[in-house]
Amino acid sequence: MRVFQLTNGMMAGDAVSNHVLEIDARLRRWGYNTDIFAEYIAPEMETRVRPDTECADLLKDPNSLLIYHLSIYNPNYRYFLQARGKRILVYHNITPAHFFHGWDARLEMQCVLGREALKELVAVADLSLGDSEYNRQELVQAGAPLEKTGVLPIFLSDFGAQPADAAQLRQLTQKNTTNWLTVGRVVPSKGIHDLIRLFSVYQRAINADAILYIVGSTGMPAYTDALFKLTQSLGVSDRVVFTGRVSDTLLTTYYRAADLYVIASYHEGFCVPAVESMYFGVPVLSRKTTALPETLGDAGILFTHLGYEPVAEMAHLLVSDSEIRDRVIKKQKEQLQTFNSARVENKLRQFIDWVDVR
Repeated sequence: MRVFQLTNGMMAGDAVSNHVLEIDARLRRWGYNTDIFAEYIAPEMETRVRPDTECADLLKDPNSLLIYHLSIYNPNYRYFLQARGKRILVYHNITPAHFFHGWDARLEMQCVLGREALKELVAVADLSLGDSEYNRQELVQAGAPLEKTGVLPIFLSDFGAQPADAAQLRQLTQKNTTNWLTVGRVVPSKGIHDLIRLFSVYQRAINADAILYIVGSTGMPAYTDALFKLTQSLGVSDRVVFTGRVSDTLLTTYYRAADLYVIASYHEGFCVPAVESMYFGVPVLSRKTTALPETLGDAGILFTHLGYEPVAEMAHLLVSDSEIRDRVIKKQKEQLQTFNSARVENKLRQFIDWVDVR
């Protein structure tokens, strides 16, 4: 059986792209002939990925398997509807559109269309997989038969293989500072505005030497501009650093320099950076919402209501109380085993076999 994967886009450093590559590597090892297709292909991926327009004729083979990754609307989802072979849907969640209302009309509409497409996709899929139980529940709500759903966590990169930038690491840690970190797209659903307000309370009332590093693409100009104005109005513009998208080396460096990882996000289908933080031994303070309690298990410290003062005190304890900090980090190391690559590989094999024999 030949196995194809189809997704919206493929680029270095992207969690979904990494997941696709990890699946492909294992399928090849198991003896399958494979291909990866996408509409948007970054230059560094051109030798690994083919344009999605090239998959149409190949999908006419009734002995093929198509794995479709859904994370945002793309017209290429129709190839999944047309495929004559077996079909597995992998759902990475789509952010509810209302988070982008008034900020980005195009992205808002993509989210609306993506969730509508989800209903069509689960109706024809032989198997629908979420990368978290939270996402699996959304598949069921969209109409997927319960017995044709499952959970396949995201394959995570080998973080330890990526060295830090030694000079940059010294610069980030040489001063007597406390480094807050958050990683991900700078968009409203990530609650960056709340994070900045929370940080301003901590910096003003508890630790004047603290710095907040916001690492991730700033592709929504209206929202980014509003955040810059917010930092100015709160008097923390010199303590909040927007790095933009960074290389894997620099990302590792920021994790190694961090004293605390904070998630103020309103919506996460999985949250890879939370797992990365656990790997690097950075205690996680997170909003209790969507898939975050599942990803963190009993390892993270969660807040439900954003009272800035009490949450800032929670942050202070995670940074300053060595007993609490060590206990949380130990729990996080244990939770990491949930995402062990061998476990995820075993689940993938079971799902492929389940479809292959039907």
